[in-house]
Amino acid sequence: MEPGLLLIPGPVPLPPRVLEEFAKPAMPHYGDAWVKAHRETREMLHDLWSAPDAHVFPIAGPGHAGLEAIAYTFLRPGDRVVVVSNGFFGERTREVLLSHRVKADVVSSDWGSGPDIPALREALKTPTRAVAVVHNETSTGITNPLEPIVEAAHAADAAVIVDAVSSLGGIPLPFAKLGIDAAFSASQKCISAPAGIAPVAVARSLWEATDPETVEGWYLNLYTWDRYEREWGEWHPTPTTISSNLFYAFHRALLLVKEEGLEARIARHVKVAARLRDGLMGLGFSPLGPTNLLSNTVACFAPPAGVDPNRLVRRLRDEHNIYISGGLGPLRGKTIRIGTMGTQADPEIMDWLLKAIRASV
Repeated sequence: MEPGLLLIPGPVPLPPRVLEEFAKPAMPHYGDAWVKAHRETREMLHDLWSAPDAHVFPIAGPGHAGLEAIAYTFLRPGDRVVVVSNGFFGERTREVLLSHRVKADVVSSDWGSGPDIPALREALKTPTRAVAVVHNETSTGITNPLEPIVEAAHAADAAVIVDAVSSLGGIPLPFAKLGIDAAFSASQKCISAPAGIAPVAVARSLWEATDPETVEGWYLNLYTWDRYEREWGEWHPTPTTISSNLFYAFHRALLLVKEEGLEARIARHVKVAARLRDGLMGLGFSPLGPTNLLSNTVACFAPPAGVDPNRLVRRLRDEHNIYISGGLGPLRGKTIRIGTMGTQADPEIMDWLLKAIRASV
């Protein structure tokens, strides 16, 4: 069976050079080669986050392992966290944080709309430890503006935690310039690596304001990762065994980002996303949100009247060997979602997809 064209909102098809690395025989998770790759990976993560002074970690685990690591390390039971939510993954953030026994209050807005900044400012009149927000809401194809959220949070002396799962490497995210305190992402999205690495970044101010002795847990305690980097860094800089295939593939993917250049990569996402949007609207599809908030890594569109989105997803799969996604939550059966991140952000691929959609509606 020929592999299909994977245009779901992550994971994305692996670049040939990453796939080559991923397919190599297993190697030791320590030693000179490993230490060199780990050091280069951390340097490239500093560049990717645009955060030269931040603490960065390539946590082995899914993207939400990054959120859990941030919660374990910097939040405590009883802390109040305000979650800015306008989609499925905003709600997921609240669910995860509640499991850490924090008080998670939600500032919600309609799916497909932007964050409610006046409501956020009102919520922050009550003492708050942190504000959590999804930068790029994969369920709606909306990119949430971070500047007013960071401004409001810091004015209330609250830290800012950002879910950058589907934005890091595809949408501008100047961590240090914005003043983000902690953020996490996932390797299988814009970075175009296999799933299984959660890049995490923590501002030095938050890091130094936290007492490591108050952190519960071990593996998802970021001070554990920091200690191994400092004390075992010459031969074994991670606290546990990480798949060598996965880590070297992630390292190779970051090298490809570096070769392309972050600005050029982001510009490519802008062009390809616009090409897809124009094509879909020309076929009668409607974006879920306002033009100024539409994501450049995930498209979420309602089909024209008379076109069943679930049937369209199946036809593209069965007749054209193209995989896209349907809607999530209340948008299930109402929208389609298409990834335009990493390797997917290719104009020829989008033209191929649009031709298949035209033949299927």
